[in-house]
Amino acid sequence: MPSDIDANWPDITSQQVVLAGFGGETYEVRRSQIFEPFSDISGAEVVDAPWDYGKYLNMVTAAAPEWDMIDFDGYALVGLVQADQAPAKLADWVRRCDLVDADYQEYAGGGYAYSVVMGWSSELDGTPSSWADFFDTEQFPGKRAFPKSIYAGTVEIALLADGVSEDDLYPLDFDRAFAKLDELKNDMVFYDSYAQGQQLLVQGSATMIATANSRMIQLRRDGRGDFTYDQAVLYPWSAFPMPRNAPHSDAANALIDTMSTPEVQAEVARKLYLGPTVSEAFELLSEEELALQPNSEENLAKAAVVDTTAAAQQDAEYVERFFAWVGQ
Repeated sequence: MPSDIDANWPDITSQQVVLAGFGGETYEVRRSQIFEPFSDISGAEVVDAPWDYGKYLNMVTAAAPEWDMIDFDGYALVGLVQADQAPAKLADWVRRCDLVDADYQEYAGGGYAYSVVMGWSSELDGTPSSWADFFDTEQFPGKRAFPKSIYAGTVEIALLADGVSEDDLYPLDFDRAFAKLDELKNDMVFYDSYAQGQQLLVQGSATMIATANSRMIQLRRDGRGDFTYDQAVLYPWSAFPMPRNAPHSDAANALIDTMSTPEVQAEVARKLYLGPTVSEAFELLSEEELALQPNSEENLAKAAVVDTTAAAQQDAEYVERFFAWVGQ
C-alpha cells in the first residue's frame, strides 16, 4: 500500500476485520500490498474467511454475522438491493467509487473491474478475433477450455458468437445462447478453476479458452499464449459489501476506504490486472499499464459491458440454466 495514503478515519477500536475472499495468488498480493500495511496503520488485523455466497446471504440481515465483508460482483449486490436485502451503507467518511453505478455507490466500495476474454495457445495457427472464431473449429482446430463452475460471461459469449451485438445483449436470450453452446459442447474441455483452465491450455489439452483477463495476461507474459480484449465480457464494477450488523464495522469501513483510494486502486491494477473503479486511478498508470486494464478507455470501447441491473434480474435463471446445461 502506498505510504502516503491519507488515513482520515475516526478512531478504529476493532482489533480485526473479517473478509471473505477467494484466496490464491490474488489474495496473497492483496495481503502483502494492502492488508498488512492497513493493519499497521489501523491496528486491525485482516482475517481471511473462505468465500461462500449462500453463507453471506444469510448474514446480510443477521443480528450477529461472522464476517465483516465479502468480495462480491456488482450485479450480485444490485440483486440484494432489489430484493430489499441491501447490505450496510458505507460510513459518510468512506470514499466513493465514481465508476460504480450511481444508485449503488453508497453500498459498493473498494472493488474492481474484470473481463472474460478469449485466449489461445501460442501453438495455435492464426489469430482469432471474435467469439465466432472461438466456435469455428475448422478454421481454428482444437478443444476449447470452458468454465464449469464459473458461469460469468458464458451466456454472453454464446450470444456474441451467434451474432448479437454488444449493445443488444440484455435481456439475455437463454434459449438462443444454450442452443449455440450446444453446437460446441463436444469440443469443450471443462475446468473448475481459472488455474486449471490455464493448465489445460499450457499442456495442450485445449487450443483456445474463455477465461479471466488476468489469467491470459499471465500466460502472455510467460510466452504461453495470447488473447484479445475484442468482445471481452466486461464486469464493470465489484464491491466489498458489509452485512448490516458487521461486528467490526469501523475497521471494515476503514479498509474499504483504503481500497477505494486512487493509489491503492492503481496498485491493484498494476499487480493483478483488475481495472479501477475510481477514475483518478487511471491517471496514475503508465501507457503500458493502461493497455492491460479491462476497462481502460481503449479496451472499454471494444467490450460487451455487463448491464448490472439487467444481470441481477436474470441471475437466478442464469445460474439454474447454466449448471443444468453443464450437467447434461
